[in-house]
Amino acid sequence: MNGFRFVATLLFVIASAWPAAAEPAAPLLTLSQAIEYAQEHSHRIGAAEAGSRAAEAGWQEGRSNRLPRIDVIETVSYTTNPAMVFANKLGQENFTLGDFALDNLNQPDPLSNFNTKLAITQPLWMGGRVKHGSEAARLTFESASWGAERTRQEVVGQVIEAYTHAVLAMNQLETAQESLKTAQANSRLVGDLYETGLVVQSDLLQARLRETEIQELVIRSESAVTLSRAALNMTMGRELDTPYSLHSFIPQRGTPEEPLEELLEQAQRQRPDLQAAESQVEALRRSARAGKGGNYEIGLTGLAEANAEDFIGADGTNWSLILGARFTVFDGKGNGSRVRQAREHGLAAEQMREMLRKSIDFEVRQAFHGLRASRQRLEQAMLARQLADESLRTVRDRYGEGLTTLVELLDVETALTRSRTRILAARRDVLLSKAALDLAVGRL
Repeated sequence: MNGFRFVATLLFVIASAWPAAAEPAAPLLTLSQAIEYAQEHSHRIGAAEAGSRAAEAGWQEGRSNRLPRIDVIETVSYTTNPAMVFANKLGQENFTLGDFALDNLNQPDPLSNFNTKLAITQPLWMGGRVKHGSEAARLTFESASWGAERTRQEVVGQVIEAYTHAVLAMNQLETAQESLKTAQANSRLVGDLYETGLVVQSDLLQARLRETEIQELVIRSESAVTLSRAALNMTMGRELDTPYSLHSFIPQRGTPEEPLEELLEQAQRQRPDLQAAESQVEALRRSARAGKGGNYEIGLTGLAEANAEDFIGADGTNWSLILGARFTVFDGKGNGSRVRQAREHGLAAEQMREMLRKSIDFEVRQAFHGLRASRQRLEQAMLARQLADESLRTVRDRYGEGLTTLVELLDVETALTRSRTRILAARRDVLLSKAALDLAVGRL
């Protein structure tokens, strides 16, 4: 009987230690390393950052409308068109009295002309379109930047979930393997008692049936380990079959419980997606204001021109300074419709922002109570594990002395398996609940 006690104690120590089952040659991947790698290589983060850079380029484009535009224009013509020949000769400053002859005016010889023009255009006033348009572009960039930060936080949350799922799958496999060892030990015990005639054959068959059930659990657990490891690689943004090893325990974040009201206030103040929504609302307001100036424009243009029969020549030069103004009286309500469209988009964005505020409030409350419940479940799971270990030792001794049935022994062994799984899942739930709370508050 002392031998059975020793085996039971040894199995308990091995199960409590949770030894690593990872390949020794593969590099160890910690949770912090997984998060750091994902922040550098995640496709979601890369796409969000590219969108932010595109919005920044749009802002730069909007600011460029405040600056003068400089164009160098080169045109080449070879023509017998009377009007063009007449104008080009004047531009080349090669016009003579002989060119007034009717034959020369009506049927001129072909003339080549290289026209080089430098144009500088400076908008002076555009009804606020440049000012508000540039500010709208800046706010759009700001919104995209906040959105990229929220994406980063979400990816971190996904990495934590995938990492802990991979560790849990590995631990569940180890638990299944330990349960298989327990079931095999029970089968050997029942077999020995059957050989001595102390138990009936049905007990032996039930013990072996239980062993096959645990063997199936091991097979399913091995498949879950493979898939969970590939899922973690995918979340991190690397090849799915990249090898790595994991600690066989789920890291804990033992922070004390924070007041709910402080968490709610903090979330409303720093959630990146709420900041993005605020910027988007203001950007649409600015766009509506910019659209109101679409019917007005005043600008100044300076021209310097050279004409010659040869390329890059300057036989004749001239310059012009042009002040232009445009006031659209009627455009079929086109600009007014665009302004109204921007205004309605702004109102829709305001509604979405308010809905997001309430959603954030709910997410924080849900995560807060979820974390509290997860911690309580972990305490109960740890207690259940202690009770199951003691119960298995007691019932195994009683069965060896013929004081109980195999059914009770198998039930206790099943309860121990469940308690092992419960405590692993509870540890993971605590970590995920803490990450969910941090994500809801906007500080992950």
